Amino acid sequence: MDGAYQKCIPSDKGQIKPVVREILGFLQKQLPGLSEDDYGDFRLVFSELLYNAVIHGNHEDARKQVVVGVEIKRDTVFASVADEGRGFDVSRQLARDWNGDSLTESGRGMRLVFSLTDDLASYDRGNRIYFHKKVAVHG
Repeated sequence: MDGAYQKCIPSDKGQIKPVVREILGFLQKQLPGLSEDDYGDFRLVFSELLYNAVIHGNHEDARKQVVVGVEIKRDTVFASVADEGRGFDVSRQLARDWNGDSLTESGRGMRLVFSLTDDLASYDRGNRIYFHKKVAVHG
């Protein structure tokens, strides 16, 4: 089934969990056979991207907005999270030399998101993160 979801929220950490629950509900409705693994992956990916947008992108300035969009086409979920921050180059972030000592608190989230999705990129000036993930639907 194909479907779309979009939401604009203020940069308030308190908004993130309810929006993630809303997105997961949308995914379950559109993809009723969504596997538990994919459900868990989406929970982590959307949580991480929304927290990054609110905290690092918009610096928790509630006057600034975060926009999340999700589109489903057959067995693939396409999504983006955009903030009003100055952005960054996700490819450069992911290309950094990662060893046990370099996994500081900053940067681990994008590495996690990258590992749980099929494609991850930044657009515009680096303040919009896009990903897609093919899902396993059982049913």
